[in-house]
Amino acid sequence: MGAGVLEGYTDRLAKHLVGDDSRRAAILDEVMDGLQCAVEGNLQDCSDAEEAARRAVREWGPPGEVARAYNDATLRLSAQRLSLRAVCVLPLLAATWAAALLGGPAGPWAVRHPPLLLTGISLVAFGCVICLAGAFSGLRKGTGIRAAVERRDDTVTTGTLAALSGLLCTLGALVLLLLNRGLSHPESLDWPMVSVPATLTVLSALYFGLHFKRFVSVVRGVDPV
Repeated sequence: MGAGVLEGYTDRLAKHLVGDDSRRAAILDEVMDGLQCAVEGNLQDCSDAEEAARRAVREWGPPGEVARAYNDATLRLSAQRLSLRAVCVLPLLAATWAAALLGGPAGPWAVRHPPLLLTGISLVAFGCVICLAGAFSGLRKGTGIRAAVERRDDTVTTGTLAALSGLLCTLGALVLLLLNRGLSHPESLDWPMVSVPATLTVLSALYFGLHFKRFVSVVRGVDPV
């Protein structure tokens, strides 16, 4: 049923698609199923399978335009997932750090906190604000009927990038604060308790750092289509 024509179309489409391998494979399977259904419909008034396949390809439109629609959906889906995960990880980290620090020995600063600590806390607060504001902005602009009808990719992308940047800033500041206190006043930390939030912080930094890089590559991949 014009398999060569359909495979040629999906091969051209695949060159324009962005996202991970599983997402791209699912899109190509969906397109192929749609094309085959279109071919079957065209065979009702066309006995030539190759011609029916060519008609189906024309009905679907240029591969670049089809890929753009799928890429927009991939970008929006990735943005929503990352924004939600960024919002969810902050309360978890806050709870584990609070439990570890409040349940351990008292801090070594009796009267005056050192400037490095105040700077680190300011970075943590700033990162949390940027993360939450960006995540909620991207989620608000990326959902609903209007978002499905109107193109809001710039707003969604900007919000998610801000959320991930703020979260990475927060995670980096937490690691630096822990290293500073651990090296200068190791007796002020309950290390078994601190190891839990510290491990979560490092793993979160690795996870979101990797996904930040992937998300940027997806954003860059959408533009040329």
